[in-house]
Amino acid sequence: MLFSKFMLYSKFGILAAISLCNAFTVLPEPNRQLASTAASFIPIPTHAPKRWVHPGVFVNAKQLDFVSEKVARSAEPWSNAFSSMMNYNYSSPSRTAVPYKTVECGPTSTPNIGCYQEREDSMAAYINSLAYWITKERKYAEKAIYYMDAWSSTIQGHSNSNSPLQAAWSAANWVRAGELMRYAPGGGWSRKGIQKFENMLTEVYLSIVLPGDTANNGNWDLVMMESSLGIAVFTENKTTYEDAMSKFAGRVPAYIYLTSDGPYPVPGRGVKDTPAALIKYWQGQQYFNISGITQETCRDYAHTSYGISSISHIAETSRIQGEDLWLTNLGVRVAAALELHASFETGQEPIPDFICGGHIERSMDPVLEPSYNALAYRMHKRMPYTLRFLMQQRPAEIGEPEPLFIGFETVTNAKIPF
Repeated sequence: MLFSKFMLYSKFGILAAISLCNAFTVLPEPNRQLASTAASFIPIPTHAPKRWVHPGVFVNAKQLDFVSEKVARSAEPWSNAFSSMMNYNYSSPSRTAVPYKTVECGPTSTPNIGCYQEREDSMAAYINSLAYWITKERKYAEKAIYYMDAWSSTIQGHSNSNSPLQAAWSAANWVRAGELMRYAPGGGWSRKGIQKFENMLTEVYLSIVLPGDTANNGNWDLVMMESSLGIAVFTENKTTYEDAMSKFAGRVPAYIYLTSDGPYPVPGRGVKDTPAALIKYWQGQQYFNISGITQETCRDYAHTSYGISSISHIAETSRIQGEDLWLTNLGVRVAAALELHASFETGQEPIPDFICGGHIERSMDPVLEPSYNALAYRMHKRMPYTLRFLMQQRPAEIGEPEPLFIGFETVTNAKIPF
């Protein structure tokens, strides 16, 4: 009778017992240690920093000074990754900004009125700000400031159905660039330029991203909170910081499942706490029996990677601001998700039938570096599947034909010891 309640599954390289009512899976090593730790139960703190640290959105001064020294010595993997970044035309001194007064983006950027231009120019500002910090060459500072001044003097808003996502992607890039150039020694950004840029962030972007999203897949809400948190740091606004972090703290467990959550995932904002509603929101995934499945796993690897990327970016921003989220349940969830998905992507393990019917579309973008550096390189967690996949993706670039909000994270996050 007991046996009749279970299916025995060994295709995944482990013995998995799946109960149709209350599923359970024995995780493979090293995944077991990642999903069965006391940190699984440590909540994500939501308070604002006692003292603001600048630059302090995703990357900090000590980190970039470390990378600068490595690139100067042609040390790897930084030197090759930096060269890869600079091969993009976004770093070209002759490239021109194309700012729009209103950016209109529908589904899949259709219509596309300024969508690509906004994302490309914001990424160009970020690349040039990184290049200035690493090389100390004035031409890069001037170019980064040029892009930020051009857009802050022009843009007034966003429209159409994808506008919250578009605004979040672009603002995430803008605020990283803005933080770096505002606090870069000898950066040369005028007070007037900084004020116009701050006005752009608060008046054009924050109003559309801070409310978050409850109607779409979780990567929307996550990147909206990423950009909101970055704006909060740039403007030193504790209320905005705590609002964004509170929404984020609720979204993370609703995006990455741990078996300790119970037989079904934690419901996110806007999702009914019923099995039928949760299964529908999780793209039809019926069995929750292994840690690391995400709300978008059965959609595709790519969108899953967007969500994980925003989680890692926020965790790094929070750590710079004094609160290490990697020590909370966030770290356990991200580690489990990366090990699970990387094992499939590298072909080291087959996708079992009980996950997405044994098939997942597309491929993950190069988002592994921040999480792997935090969890494996600094905290010494064993993540062999992730490491193998990370090495296949190096040097990490933008991962898409047109940039979103992910870029060149081997440069910024590879082997950072602090």
